[in-house]
Amino acid sequence: SGVHNIKNALASIACARYLGVPWEGIKEGLEKFNGVHRRCEILGKIGGITVIDDYGHHPTEIRCTLKCIRNMFPNNRLIVVFQPHQYSRTRFLLKEFAMSFSDADKVVVPDIYFVRDSIMEQKFVNARMLVEKIRKNGKEALYLPTFDEIVEYLYEIVKKGDVILTIGAGPVDKVAYGILKKLRKKAVSKKE
Repeated sequence: SGVHNIKNALASIACARYLGVPWEGIKEGLEKFNGVHRRCEILGKIGGITVIDDYGHHPTEIRCTLKCIRNMFPNNRLIVVFQPHQYSRTRFLLKEFAMSFSDADKVVVPDIYFVRDSIMEQKFVNARMLVEKIRKNGKEALYLPTFDEIVEYLYEIVKKGDVILTIGAGPVDKVAYGILKKLRKKAVSKKE
């Protein structure tokens, strides 16, 4: 899925053919390819809820990833958990970040992932500022500072058919694994 994956597959086919790989071998290779870790990676589907993780941390990557997921799930509610990566990047690209969620139905933002920035950078921007800008663009957005709070919130609001995307270069995939764990427990308790 996704334009980049299609282009990569076509380039791989061209290289393989150039090297003399038979069509059957190419087909087998493409069928076995599971994608790249943390790139539009479907981590699980439980109770009709799909959980996806992506490493995207730049507005262009976010827009492309959301467009791809929206194409895969055109009629599903898309809940995005975006953890900004670096205060300086967030400050300089705040407007672009805020405009990159047009394909999302709801955006949840935790605290900015602090890495490689000076303490001084924290004075200029915060996650709440991003949430406000997203709201000004007409999107439902919410600031919840911690991953645990986000997992609890998602557990309360998620319903069959929803798609949850965690996206960012930091450890935001912990939210994806956390909600999957809670949904699995719920599914097991329903069976008992």
